[in-house]
Amino acid sequence: MEFLYKIFEEALLFLNGLTGNFGLAIILLTLLIKIILLPLTLKQDKAMKKMKELQPTLDKYKELYGDNKELLNQKTMELYREKNINPAGGCLPLLIQLPILWALFGVLRAERGVVPAESFLWLNLLEADPFYILPILNGVIAFVQQALSGAGNNPQTKNMMYIFPIMMIFISYKMPAGLQVYWLTSSLAGVIQQYFIMKKGD
Repeated sequence: MEFLYKIFEEALLFLNGLTGNFGLAIILLTLLIKIILLPLTLKQDKAMKKMKELQPTLDKYKELYGDNKELLNQKTMELYREKNINPAGGCLPLLIQLPILWALFGVLRAERGVVPAESFLWLNLLEADPFYILPILNGVIAFVQQALSGAGNNPQTKNMMYIFPIMMIFISYKMPAGLQVYWLTSSLAGVIQQYFIMKKGD
């Protein structure tokens, strides 16, 4: 992990030299990471889209075979094979991305000492957003992500469509603004990408 830290630190310092502001450097670095990870996230989102398309059939199977778990599992796996879908296909790309995203997250922490107490818009990058604008925006984007993934159409996950955004606000409202800028940029880029995959097709 320390190796990744060093890479992101050098990249952040380089981008700051180009832009003259660490806030802009954080945005550019976040977008650069999203571009590098694009093939993996495209694979993940396409798998999610296929699973979403199968959800009505899976719900019907639960109604028909809900009392027979063995038959339900058999029919479900037959459907996956018929549609050439790996139910874990959306998880593997995410697992590969996590160390990279966690390292970038760690580099932006105030304790790391890479980002100075520099102003960006109304923010001090080492302090929490005094007006809570970024945490609220993170919550709104989390809600949009849940809506795009179809969480509101599934009774089992419908509540999470509202609970998850509130959790995001609660988790992020005390974060240093530099971290919040990273989180907001990454989430917004993810929503745009998810929209085109889920709504516009492959």
